[in-house]
Amino acid sequence: MTSIEDTDSSPEQVRHVSHLMRERDFREFAATSHCDKRAQLADELAERYGGRDDVLCGSVDGEPICIGGTIEAWPNVVSLLFFATPAFPRIGLRITRFIRNELFPRYIEAGVHRIQAISLDGHVEVHAWLGALGMTQDGPPFRAYGKNGEDFIQFARIENVRAAGS
Repeated sequence: MTSIEDTDSSPEQVRHVSHLMRERDFREFAATSHCDKRAQLADELAERYGGRDDVLCGSVDGEPICIGGTIEAWPNVVSLLFFATPAFPRIGLRITRFIRNELFPRYIEAGVHRIQAISLDGHVEVHAWLGALGMTQDGPPFRAYGKNGEDFIQFARIENVRAAGS
């Protein structure tokens, strides 16, 4: 029987997934990094996200498959981080259900009113997945947002917004 687990990510897990990440994920993360090589990017991501309690690793039978994070950008606003290896379909449905049905509701219950993510323009599959998580495109593309002029699109899920000052 296949075992699937979600644990806090270690630098080694982040580095492993980064080395093997899908090509589209590599293009997206490289566009907002000084790195152009996978090994460099893997080291940078491992240093930045490994060992954080707001970044998880999804694994199958001990093999790290995906890294996902919910970084509090400022009070009550969470920015998503996600990348995966080509093996993601092995756990994709389970991870999607967990995020949509358990993780996001916990954040909203705790007072988060905005969950946001940015994605490289043209990543149709990723944008559809963000839609499955209940997120919608939030405004026009960010033009020339990446280091080589790549456009990005912001997605958001907004809940329970209060009027300013209340």
